[in-house]
Amino acid sequence: MNTENMNQNSDPETDQGTGEKTFTQEDVNRIVGERLAKEKAKNNGEADFAKREQELIQRELQMSAKELLSEKGLPMRLFDALNCSDQETMEKSIATVETVFDEYKANLPKPVFKGFQPGVGLSPKEVKDRMGDLEIRKAMGLRT
Repeated sequence: MNTENMNQNSDPETDQGTGEKTFTQEDVNRIVGERLAKEKAKNNGEADFAKREQELIQRELQMSAKELLSEKGLPMRLFDALNCSDQETMEKSIATVETVFDEYKANLPKPVFKGFQPGVGLSPKEVKDRMGDLEIRKAMGLRT
């Protein structure tokens, strides 16, 4: 005999006396399905929330890294070389990049300024001749 038929054929008066409600297999399946759907939706919401939270934390770390680069006077192009997986790792990466960058700058050859220096390399006679030329040019209104 089928349990559905037993529940459907049972005497309603005896069920009312005990205060229990009987469910068919279809009712149980429907109730369980609804509860599973609610739990699944709840878990999806929690997963989405966790994912958004991780993305927010990552963006905050990236902003902090850019601020630190700026504070230390390092080029923003170095940002792509940083590991921003967590705060400690990001700070370590910036410290390493800063050390390497400072060493690189310290080892660059110093530029030698070879700008115009009046009278250098000219003999006194050449200086006197040029000064005379300049005076003549000024007197005639020509460019000097």
